[in-house]
Amino acid sequence: MGHRTLLAYERGNDYDLHRAHWGVDPGTITAETPFGGPPDDAWARRRAEALLDPAGGELTERNETAVDPEPIADGIGFEAVLGAVDPIEHEALYVVDSAWNVRTYLVFDVGGCRNASGAIVRHDGATDAAYLRGWLAGARAVRETNDVGDDAVVRALRWLDPSRGVVVWFDGECSRCS
Repeated sequence: MGHRTLLAYERGNDYDLHRAHWGVDPGTITAETPFGGPPDDAWARRRAEALLDPAGGELTERNETAVDPEPIADGIGFEAVLGAVDPIEHEALYVVDSAWNVRTYLVFDVGGCRNASGAIVRHDGATDAAYLRGWLAGARAVRETNDVGDDAVVRALRWLDPSRGVVVWFDGECSRCS
């Protein structure tokens, strides 16, 4: 599985939604390189070539940029952007404003079920992201041993670090779990 990132590019009051299958360094998103640099997928290509014999062909199309320039949605509101986030499929959400500032959020699967409970949490760099991932692992363990709801995990994160800013919790339907 890739490190899938959704990117919402602000266009006035709406957003264009793009994806980066292997993630993207937010520092490479600029006016000159709106879709970042080349994807960091060479290791995956080497591994695939060692496992498969593509008979002289390409296993996948080679992308020139980390972010797919073809939008998966355009002219959508931010609520629709959040609706596109799947906590099982996506690792991050980046919001790129019109001045090319990038706000980075981790996408957390809180409930362990596709399109169900999740949260996006703003973070500041790799060290902060690693801290948050560790915190979530501990919170999940506490939740399971104490039989508390998913919303308790998100409330605890807001209490733990109220200066963090945005913590958005969404609670969707899960046909497998209901």
